Amino acid sequence: MISQDLRTEHFRQSMRRVASTVCVISCRHDGCRYGITVTSVTPLSFAPISILACVNRNSSISVPLKEEGRYCINVLRASQADISHSFSGGRPAERRFDIGEWSEKDGIPYLQSAQANLFCQMDQVVSYATHDIIIGQVAAVAFAPDVDPLIYQNGAYALTSPMALKKAC
Repeated sequence: MISQDLRTEHFRQSMRRVASTVCVISCRHDGCRYGITVTSVTPLSFAPISILACVNRNSSISVPLKEEGRYCINVLRASQADISHSFSGGRPAERRFDIGEWSEKDGIPYLQSAQANLFCQMDQVVSYATHDIIIGQVAAVAFAPDVDPLIYQNGAYALTSPMALKKAC
């Protein structure tokens, strides 16, 4: 029988093989801005237009996000690794918004130069183990004309490039 520690390590190594788009979730609550880097963001439905994100309940944004209910998922560009690092603990919480061009829409902070911005209204929260699965209905979007997302894979940032497909006969 395999030990729990070994099973955990095997799971960790398996998940390092999953490439994920890097996002920053941002919100404002009681006059303060909050933000956190996440890689667990997934489109959920087109009717209603919705998206889910997983947030550790111990993170600084957890309580303000749930109390406010309105937030933005900022999809980062390949050139924005410094912003990701800042929001993943590379800077104190009160200094995270010092990097990047941040504005507000209806009181919600968003990164102007992001690959995409998805403005959401929280619909449901499902708690599981250490995380909350935040389901949000997308109220508005903005996106850049080019596609150049920041990717996280195997414990490091990565880039994407289109593959040339062979045409079938």
